[in-house]
Amino acid sequence: MLEKIREGSQGIFAKTILGLVILTFALAGVGSYLSSPAEVNVATVNGDKISKAEFDQAFQNERTRLQQQFGEMYATLAADPAYMNNFRSEVLERLIDERLQQQFATKLGLRVSDEQIRDAIRDMVEFQIDGQFNNDRYIALLRQSGYQPEQFRELMREQMSRNQLLIGVLGSDFATVNDMQQLMKLQQQSRDVEYARIAAANFAADVNLTQQMLEDYYTTHIAQYQTEQKVAVEYVELSAETLAKNITITEQQIQQFYNDNKALYSSKERRKVAHIMLESEEADAEVEAKAKQLLAQLQAGADFAKLAQTESADTFSAENGGELDWLALGDMDEDFETAAFALTAEEQLSPVVKTAYGYHIIKLIKLEAAQQQDLAEVSAEIAQRLQEDQAATEFYDAKQRLAEVSFEVYDSLEDAALAIDAKVVATPLFSRTNASAPLNAPVVMAKIFDADFIADKINSDVIELDKQHVIVVRVKQSEPARTQGLDEVKASVEAAVKAEQAASLAKAKGQELLANFKQSTDAEVSFAQFIAASNLTLEQAMGTPRFGGTLDGQIRAKAFAMAKPIDSQPAVDMVELANGDVALVSVVAVKDADITVVPNAEQLERLAEQNAQQSYAAVLASLRAQAEITRNLRATQTNDSSM
Repeated sequence: MLEKIREGSQGIFAKTILGLVILTFALAGVGSYLSSPAEVNVATVNGDKISKAEFDQAFQNERTRLQQQFGEMYATLAADPAYMNNFRSEVLERLIDERLQQQFATKLGLRVSDEQIRDAIRDMVEFQIDGQFNNDRYIALLRQSGYQPEQFRELMREQMSRNQLLIGVLGSDFATVNDMQQLMKLQQQSRDVEYARIAAANFAADVNLTQQMLEDYYTTHIAQYQTEQKVAVEYVELSAETLAKNITITEQQIQQFYNDNKALYSSKERRKVAHIMLESEEADAEVEAKAKQLLAQLQAGADFAKLAQTESADTFSAENGGELDWLALGDMDEDFETAAFALTAEEQLSPVVKTAYGYHIIKLIKLEAAQQQDLAEVSAEIAQRLQEDQAATEFYDAKQRLAEVSFEVYDSLEDAALAIDAKVVATPLFSRTNASAPLNAPVVMAKIFDADFIADKINSDVIELDKQHVIVVRVKQSEPARTQGLDEVKASVEAAVKAEQAASLAKAKGQELLANFKQSTDAEVSFAQFIAASNLTLEQAMGTPRFGGTLDGQIRAKAFAMAKPIDSQPAVDMVELANGDVALVSVVAVKDADITVVPNAEQLERLAEQNAQQSYAAVLASLRAQAEITRNLRATQTNDSSM
């Protein structure tokens, strides 16, 4: 197995994965943590420590990737504490997985030679100039990231040995035709299902709430009663689109623009032609004679397209019978154009024409005369264009006035609004999750929820929302996030506890009925009869597919997780539904699909990849289950103000 792993690690796929892994370390400054004097650990994996510096570097790499992926939207994500806490946790778990893989690779005795490391470094495009490894560039990039060559080689050794493990597991899985057919058989299986719902709402009247129950629920779910930070703002918005709506364009302006720019609304004369070319850069009497001979054949009725296919040196057009794209003056060689535009009737042939490329015979296929659009046709377009041009001029003037006045009178927007003939818009308190346009733009959200900006209560700079669309904003009022007291949320707590208790009673009833049915000694009592005797309503879903269909998804999932009926006796079980209800489910029959289709190679490869991913996930799960892992989540907290 180890030999297979080592062989697998030498392929292109292995080197690609390795390159992606190494790149993030080589260029992002991983070496900075190797020389960090203060060692704080964020986790310990089987006694092997993961330092805070190592975590910070991985966190920074992932953060940079997200910034590139989401652009301005990342500012909104980074401002959400819950999102960032989850993000840190994911980064830490990835580091733990990597450490487990490295330990396992070492245990298996996977090794990488010095020669393999040298080859891998030489193959990295980051260290190459004009496709060749450059040692000066290599040393410069290592110094830039805080590495010594020996340190970098050891990091490479570690990553490449871990990569051997990855390739070994992923490359050792396969799928057979029978595997695929069995999977297809399961996927296309259908089941006849009977079920009865026990509604939690029917037990609401039996719930007796106590103060202790409310307090316990409130304490357990206190995160639900955390309010979001809120702000109320004032803003002045300016856009060229709004300015354009108030601009009136006269008929005289439209006429003047049309007269001055007629060329914009005219099309040149153009022609579609075909040609036969005999290649010759210099004058050549023999080639010219052959061209004249071909012309004589065409004049005698020979098929132009066939001659072009067999005789023309322009192989691209020859495949299409010599046809070229539409031509306008200025598109082609001057001599060619003169001859082509001298043709006045379709199917007309030119004499033999000499150009810098050779001798040509040209045939006119279609002629399109120059056209001039009437003013009536383009009047609306011109009016819109003039409106937009004038609005753009007014916008930039108004933007300058807005910037100047909002800066000079920094504690109010009234003067700034007056300077551009706009209105100050005031909002009630709102949170990050319910901000509306234009305030929900990431760049605006980052500003109005900034702690310093809230405290200053001054006008912002002019903020660009889009091309020719800006806003100036100031925070008028703010309300910090806080935990609501039980008295404030008592009504919602009571409703939640009542629903929870009613669901618990429904579950207990379901368990009681299920036990009674399974312990019944009367084999003649069917599931349907039992449901009727229990004053419940039987529902049926015959021929339910594994995927899709109209049956409730949770009931369907339960039905397909249950065992097949034995000796015509249906399988019966219970499932709790998301809304608090309970359902008793009976699988009456299982209908397997008849699979005769032989899967193709692509399907087998896809199944093998899925198997490989599951195998690798299983390896990681096993390593985690056997490992001694401690986490110091507090140490992963960083100051995200720079994000």
